[in-house]
Parts: sequence; structure tokens; C-alpha cells
Amino acid sequence: MKKIILIFLPFYVFAGTYDYLKIPFSSKESAILNLFGLFGRSGSALFVNPASIFEMEKIFETGYGNYLIDMHKGFISFPIFKEENPFLSIGMRFLYLGKFTKTDSFGNKIGEYSGENISLGFYFPISNKYKIGAGFEILYNAIENYSSIGEMISIGWNFYERGIKDGLFRNSFIIKNLGFEIKPFYKKRAEFPLRFVYVGGLKFRTFETGISLFYTIKEGLDAEISYFYRWGKNLKVAISYTTYNRDVGIGESIRDILSGISTGIGIDIKKVYLFYSYTPFGIFGDIHKIDISYRF
Repeated sequence: MKKIILIFLPFYVFAGTYDYLKIPFSSKESAILNLFGLFGRSGSALFVNPASIFEMEKIFETGYGNYLIDMHKGFISFPIFKEENPFLSIGMRFLYLGKFTKTDSFGNKIGEYSGENISLGFYFPISNKYKIGAGFEILYNAIENYSSIGEMISIGWNFYERGIKDGLFRNSFIIKNLGFEIKPFYKKRAEFPLRFVYVGGLKFRTFETGISLFYTIKEGLDAEISYFYRWGKNLKVAISYTTYNRDVGIGESIRDILSGISTGIGIDIKKVYLFYSYTPFGIFGDIHKIDISYRF
């Protein structure tokens, strides 16, 4: 079954490429999509928009979730402050690709092997005046006895912000995944999924909402709409819809109809914040993630 998925979804995750950078790693990103990078205050928002470093609070964060069959992914992020101002955030993302069957030239099973993708990122402010932030990541991919190493940068710019009655209107432009493969698996260097993102949104005391348009090289233009609601002091709920990979389903079942929708729910427990997201993925199953954040 995994071989079938890798054939049908080469643009979504595949050992030996950097397409895994397009998938959400945190539950909040899964549930709120690019809106999370516009108003998010924790380190995982930097995976979405490096300019969110200007909103960052003293939060240690980690998350884990399944991703198709026996694939798993997760992250960890930790901010560093200088004189109460965000100075640097360090984040790591990983995707475990599961086990693959190894066969000989006659198709006989002779063993198993696995693969993984790991990235280590450093995120920092470039211009406090113009609200420009950047991220630099080193990436390592491995499958069986093969490996590759790459590097990339992402830049975010909160280019327009205006206070409105009891709220805030903000716009951001992001260039993501501008990278270069230093050491390829073999001879040909893999390409990075370069993406240009616009996101605009409104933030009020009880809710946030916004839209996003993004263009991925070789894939085209897509759109998102997101809504995040604070229910009292401790409960948060979210729902979003994206056109990206909307047509991966096969057939007309209710599971395929729900493709593109994601939801989430979070709860504050003193200094601890738990957030869970659910994303139906057509006939390929469901994606569940949970994050835990600690304010220090």
C-alpha cells in the first residue's frame, strides 16, 4: 500500500526530495494553515512565517502526529530572548517514512529498510522597523544507505498592519523553501518546493480569521480560508479549508468530499497549552496531531 501512495502522491512526500517541507508539522498549522503564521506566538509559527518572530513569546513547544500509513512526524522549538525581546528561535522537524520492503531482482523479500527527513532551523529578525524575519535550515534526508544534505532560507514580511476598532488587520508576504542541495543522493540535485505566499487576516479578542493565496512552483495557485475562535479563557477551536491537494481522493465518498477541511481544538491549563488537529485525507485515511506548549 505504501508503494501505491508514493506513486499517487509524489508531490506530497517522497524519500529523496524536499516536498515534505510543504506539509504542516504542527497541529496548529494543520488547523489554522497560513493564518497561524500571521498571528501565532510560538516557535512552530516560524515554520509558516519567519516574520512571526516579532509576536513570539517565551514558549517551549513540541508536537507529534501520524502521517499516512506508518509515517510519523514531529517537531520541537525553543526561543531565545535578549533583554525581553525575541532574539533567535531554534526548531527541528522530522518525518519518519516508515518501513519499506527490500526485494531481490526476482521479487523475493530479503529484508526491510526505513527512511527519514530531518531539518534543523534557526529563525531571527532582520528588520524590526519593517517587520522582516528570516529562517535558515539545514536538511538531512536518508533512505537505506543513501543520504542527502541541503540548505535553505525562508523570508517573511509583515508589510501592512493597521489597528481597527477592537482589533487588528495585518498582511504578510512570505518566500518559503528557497534552497540548494549540497550533497545529492546520487548525481542529480533535487529541487526545493519554492513557494510564494500572501496572507491577510483580522484579529479580535475572541477570534481570528483570514485568507491566503499561495503559488508553488510547478504546481500553481491555491487558496485557503481559516477561522480561529477563543471560547472563554481556556478553550480554542479552529476550522480551515484549503484547495491545495483537494483532488487527491479517488471516488465520491464522504471522505473525499471532506478533503481540504481541517479542524482543531486547544485547551489552556495554567502554563501548559494542548492543541489537537484532525485532517481527513480522502481514501488515504486521517491525519491526527497533538502539540504541547509550555510558557516559561
